[in-house]
Amino acid sequence: MKNLFGLLILLLLNPAVHAAELFGTVDALSGSASLIDQTGRAAPIVIGMNVYEGQTIISAADGEVHLVTEDGGIIAVRPDTEFRVDEYKADGSSADKIFMSLLKGTVRSITGWIGKFDNSAYRITTPTATIGVRGTDHETTVIEKGNGDEPGTYDNVIEGATIMKTPQGSAEVTPGKYAFAPKGRSATPFFLAQRPHFLQDRRLKIEDRIQQRKETLRGRLNQMREERINRTKSIQGNRRPANEGVNAGNQQRERMTGQRRELRAQRYEQAQHLRTNRADAAWQNRPAQQRGNDARTMQRRENRPNNLYSEKGKRSSPERERHRGMRRE
Repeated sequence: MKNLFGLLILLLLNPAVHAAELFGTVDALSGSASLIDQTGRAAPIVIGMNVYEGQTIISAADGEVHLVTEDGGIIAVRPDTEFRVDEYKADGSSADKIFMSLLKGTVRSITGWIGKFDNSAYRITTPTATIGVRGTDHETTVIEKGNGDEPGTYDNVIEGATIMKTPQGSAEVTPGKYAFAPKGRSATPFFLAQRPHFLQDRRLKIEDRIQQRKETLRGRLNQMREERINRTKSIQGNRRPANEGVNAGNQQRERMTGQRRELRAQRYEQAQHLRTNRADAAWQNRPAQQRGNDARTMQRRENRPNNLYSEKGKRSSPERERHRGMRRE
């Protein structure tokens, strides 16, 4: 219950985690381990827990964590290990990638469809080397302080092949070989003459289950990839463009504005028609004699010359000038 409560607290306090790509789900657990999110918050790992891009797994001295990745791979985090998911995408497209960092300890990686279809999209980075794959089941170890083994990065292959690289060169690792890139000195990766001591001394509690899970997932890789491609297409088809809501709102406002304009025009026409009807009714209700007088008055106004008043003014001007002259005399 405490582990479940810790998981719920993590999800509530850090909802931004869901914006990152889902990397995988905890499939098995032995001992104790913690999940660190991008803000540094830690939560105890429990079976069924989701691990996202950008998060870090830190296992205790007795901790083992097995993940099933979204592309059908398996990640087995060994005891006393710090492992981080740097970048991840699994849509079944050319943009798929799985970039991880191993800061200390050991991780076993069984590639899913990303490593199968695009070797260049898979990488494990350590303090002294980078590891690429060719459809692989391999194990990478970072030793900080040697206990019979020199500090540095070790890589051994169970199935397939890997490429260990340093700035000085690279080495292709195949089953039965143990490649090494030392810490503190520049060197091309080289092969050890014997198996490292740490591999002989360790004791793993849930390692035996990996082979069965590996075979089950391997038989479904192509199907899982096709399902992911179809699901991605369906999501993209149902996703509205970011500005679709804005455009719909603008169109709605324009329709409402046009409707209001039409309504005002209709009301104006109705008011004009009503005034005309009232004027006609008032005219009809007048006495006949008054209607006749009004009609004759309107007729006289229509027949009156437009320059009547101006001509009258011109004719009267000489008389006014004569009177003005007589006054001055």
